Amino acid sequence: MSYIHPTAIIHPSAEIGEGNYIGAYCVIEANVIIGNSNRLESFVSIGTPPEHRNHLTGSRHGVRIGNANTIREFVTINAGVTCETKVGDGCIFLKGAHIGHDSIVEDKVTLSCGAKIGGYSYLMQGANFGLNASCHQFSLIGAYSIIGMNSCVDKKNEIIPFKKYGGVPARYLNENTIAMQRNHFTVGQRSIFFEEYYTIRGKQKY
Repeated sequence: MSYIHPTAIIHPSAEIGEGNYIGAYCVIEANVIIGNSNRLESFVSIGTPPEHRNHLTGSRHGVRIGNANTIREFVTINAGVTCETKVGDGCIFLKGAHIGHDSIVEDKVTLSCGAKIGGYSYLMQGANFGLNASCHQFSLIGAYSIIGMNSCVDKKNEIIPFKKYGGVPARYLNENTIAMQRNHFTVGQRSIFFEEYYTIRGKQKY
């Protein structure tokens, strides 16, 4: 069973898996699916209408969240406009982070306090946003890349896997060697992430 605080507001159509913790005053709207073993602290908001001019009052698309994610206080994840907003497994979203509509967040992504993800963005596995970092809508963030504190990814940035970026707008700094060492990635394994990155980039519509 999942623990749901008495003050949490959960729409009858929302689907909640097993072993979740849903804290005080959380709001989970219609068309939200949450997997297993997630922890939502107080005042988390999931599935609220997209921050999109034509859909401010609601959308038939919701949010799908995987397993074992940590979602801290005041995080907001908006419903999708054209498809579900999706979050994978093992992510960490710290206080006040925001994920915009129609975004895809793969596994093991970290959003530090105040990080903001614009709509229609794609964050690949292991991407890491520092305090108050942000990205423009339709951004593609490479696997195991790092966006430094207070940095901004604009629509002209290319955020390559396994690299560090910082500044406004974000600029390449150096390699994310720590991620490669921690995960023991071989050259062949890293090349798979690069192939995926350019495949996604080729399909994105700007």
